[in-house]
Amino acid sequence: MTKHPTNNWNFHDDAEDAFVKWFNDFYSPYTFRSEWFYGDCKVEDEKTRENMMYGWIHASFVAGWEAAHYVKLEEQTGLTDND
Repeated sequence: MTKHPTNNWNFHDDAEDAFVKWFNDFYSPYTFRSEWFYGDCKVEDEKTRENMMYGWIHASFVAGWEAAHYVKLEEQTGLTDND
């Protein structure tokens, strides 16, 4: 049986770093994405809060998917941000 990825983070360092960068990045010129997330967590209406959390999960998945494919594209083309 293979190890579940959440129990073996040593080969996911780049993924975790990318998520932390995305989550703590600017969401607008004056606020961070994490501030919006924590604000959404405080919404009192349970159904509204649930819908917002689904949105956050979807957004984080898409951001991770894009980051992973960007890395693969860099590897295939030999280009990096520093080029």
